[in-house]
Amino acid sequence: MYQLLFVIHGMGAGARPANDPNWWTGVVDGLRASAGDHGHANDLVEGTPEDGKILVVPLTYHQLFDDIRKKWTKEGGGEAAFTTLLRALLDQAGANSASVRVPSWASSAGEFFWTHVLDVILYRYIAEFTINIREVVALQIETAWHKADIDNDAPTPVHFISHSLGTAVLHDTLSMIAKMPGFGPGSHHIETSITCANVSAVLENGFPPYASPDRPSGVPPKPGGLARMFRSFRHELDPIATVHPFRGDLNGWPSLQYRDEVPVEVKDWNVHGYTHYLDNPMVHLTLFERMWDNENWDPRWGPAITKYRATPGTACPAAIAKARTDLRAILADQWPAANEIGLLELASRTMGVLAAARRACANEKP
Repeated sequence: MYQLLFVIHGMGAGARPANDPNWWTGVVDGLRASAGDHGHANDLVEGTPEDGKILVVPLTYHQLFDDIRKKWTKEGGGEAAFTTLLRALLDQAGANSASVRVPSWASSAGEFFWTHVLDVILYRYIAEFTINIREVVALQIETAWHKADIDNDAPTPVHFISHSLGTAVLHDTLSMIAKMPGFGPGSHHIETSITCANVSAVLENGFPPYASPDRPSGVPPKPGGLARMFRSFRHELDPIATVHPFRGDLNGWPSLQYRDEVPVEVKDWNVHGYTHYLDNPMVHLTLFERMWDNENWDPRWGPAITKYRATPGTACPAAIAKARTDLRAILADQWPAANEIGLLELASRTMGVLAAARRACANEKP
């Protein structure tokens, strides 16, 4: 039997260099490197899985956002015209409050507004994207899960890792799938659900964040949800995860199945980054001890965390220090409303800080 590991991206996944077009490359490489410390580097596969392996299935939806950016570039001539086009789209959808704020958000986020923040706006407010993305992701999940069950001739152990906007997309998609005949807690289970910078509560759009089918199995009403274990990670310096943060523990989720975790280590200028979350042993060991549950993981935690804290990280300490200061200033400021407008406000400010940190890191000599 093989297992499934679904990984789903957040905002900005389409902003890739031409020589590295697949958003999941760094994610999978990082997981393999971490797994290699425990003798499992070759057990995470992307091709035809053998018995005992973990098939990694990337869930991809960024192409829908990329298509409209290409369309606007063709029609408007470039990003200078994007503001007018986006505001017209939001006005048509009745999202007037968001429409008014677009220029200030674009100014705050700079280059990251159109490559990253735009994805969140389109998913939250424009039904054409919301519905289509859920359907695209649902098809990918259903196809891989159904095939695995046939291959294994038994229910397949399934794990999910989601990040940022992807936490909301996955939550919505699983809630939609669970309405279909033959899919539910009686027939399907999620062994592990790990979310990083979970925004599914603040982006709630049709599915309640704490009572939907992707909740833990021990959460009423019976028969409970699909997840046997759920962990939510939000970095201490990640403002995007602070607006109406996801807190299952404050909403009746049992401690044996759910924990809210707050990593504090900073190893890169992009504290919101997918790989920055997954590189932390707090995150990847939580996954590994579920996937390889026949091993004793307890004695490995201390050394792994000590080793991680001792690693130098990205070689631009001045840029990282400046990013720390700027992110703390955002967190110390008066937070905007705990709704999607507040999220977009903080996301724009955070992306502006990270864009500056990226440039500074590139220019900093080791």
